[in-house]
Parts: sequence; C-alpha cells; structure tokens
Amino acid sequence: MVDGQYKEMGVDECSDLEVIEYVCRKKEGEVHACAAACGAILGGGAEDEIEKLRNFGLYAGMIQGMIAKRNPLMEARIQRLKELALEELGSFNGDTARLEFLAA
Repeated sequence: MVDGQYKEMGVDECSDLEVIEYVCRKKEGEVHACAAACGAILGGGAEDEIEKLRNFGLYAGMIQGMIAKRNPLMEARIQRLKELALEELGSFNGDTARLEFLAA
C-alpha cells in the first residue's frame, strides 16, 4: 500500500495506464483483497473459497481505484477486471452472479 501511495504522487498528471493500474492494485486492490479474505476466513470458508474471494476483492478494489481516477482510457481495463471478478464469483452462484458498484 505504501508503495502505491508513493507512486501515486505523480499519477494525477500521468497518462501511463500501467502506472495507474499498479497504483490501484497496491492501494485499493490489496486492501479490498485482504478484507475479502478476512471475511471468508471468519465465515469458515475453505482454502479455495478464501483465495477466490481474495482475488475478487483485488479486482473490485482495483476497479474502484480506476473509476476514482476518472481516466476514460481505463474503460477497457475496468471492463476486463469486472469480467475477472465475476469469474471468481462464478463458483459461488453459477450463472446468476452479477457485479454492481455503488457510488461513494
């Protein structure tokens, strides 16, 4: 997270999508991944369920961070992360899983 904060110092002016994605992974993504894994552990999840929820949290956090950057060039990456997040949830809910993000 600290590395993401350090790299973020120049991101607002930066149009390098790789840097923005890295910052979002390190800041929002890893925090959400940890929270999702903790919830799965406390809920008595099996190892594979914990890992799937950890990955889901990573993707969801990255999406939240990328949306907050308001960079229109990120749309394709955001869409891909949404697909990956839904894949992680697929084993829990089958074809009925859907992903919704609420405005902060």
